[in-house]
Amino acid sequence: MFTIDASSIDRSLPVPVGKQLYGLLAYMLSFGDMPKGVKLQSVRQLAAELDIAPMTVAEVYKQLRAEGLVEIRAGLGAFTVYEPNRQIGRGAPANVLSADIDSLLEKAERLGISPVTLASMVQAQARLRKPRVHLNIVFVGIFEAPARDYVEQIRPTLAANDVISLVTADQVRDSAEVREQCRNADLVLTFVHREVEIRGFVPEANILAIRFIPSERTRQSLALLDPRTRVAAVTQLKDYIAIMRPSVREFAPHISDITVAWSYADDLADIIARCDVVIFASGADHVADLAGPNKRCFEYRHSPDPGVLENLLAPALAELRHNKITDGEAPARVSELASRRTKTR
Repeated sequence: MFTIDASSIDRSLPVPVGKQLYGLLAYMLSFGDMPKGVKLQSVRQLAAELDIAPMTVAEVYKQLRAEGLVEIRAGLGAFTVYEPNRQIGRGAPANVLSADIDSLLEKAERLGISPVTLASMVQAQARLRKPRVHLNIVFVGIFEAPARDYVEQIRPTLAANDVISLVTADQVRDSAEVREQCRNADLVLTFVHREVEIRGFVPEANILAIRFIPSERTRQSLALLDPRTRVAAVTQLKDYIAIMRPSVREFAPHISDITVAWSYADDLADIIARCDVVIFASGADHVADLAGPNKRCFEYRHSPDPGVLENLLAPALAELRHNKITDGEAPARVSELASRRTKTR
């Protein structure tokens, strides 16, 4: 059963409790390690636990369903739908090489070459060789600065001659040229919680949502905080203000003094003055300037889930490349590839 800590809803914040609940659930469903098919609390149960109106919970569930984050089963309730680590199926191109890999390992063994050395040789050769075709990929981010880092973290999963471009969700919404760029791309990557929005702007695009997790640097910075630290957790997005406290506590459970704030709140300067450390969500970089050089300040940054890059993105790229090489066959949409892998599991 999916559970929520009632203390995450803060009625002192200038954000309606319904919006806080939506942001909390959307974040946990998009960024949390949540397997498919987990049941959420019923509308009445969650409303009672959080002391909010059942209608508010029902509206939040309806919004989450519209965004593809939950499914509503008649008479049973709401369940998670995203499966972050879908595995490659038996019929995928990479599995066709299984017998060849076994033969190569046997030959290397006869020649006295260890598997580790063989793997290094293959990797070195792969870096020198360019595939017959390249893929044109677009990553749709939210804030440009962190999105540039995400692109660089995704790049090693791509082939040497693949091209990956960065656009923002606002640009997709506002620019016909950017929407055309997405339509013409072999693959468009974005966040799980933004997939429905982007698909609404460019329904013809080949879109794959990938999961992000808190970065290793963020986890370490939180874990090393002194238990007596007074923390100000600041976000620019009101929808996700309720997730700041549990996000800090996930990796710093020893911290009890956490004040959550909106990055444009009138009393933000006072909140920062009273704290020892400022933690700001991506996009709220101006908070660091407000905090000044003498106040410790760091970003709560995410990074692409390595498991998703390996188990979802890499197989999707391989199949797109395979279909692009095959004579007369147009690249399959990733939705078709995912469906095919699901059927072969």
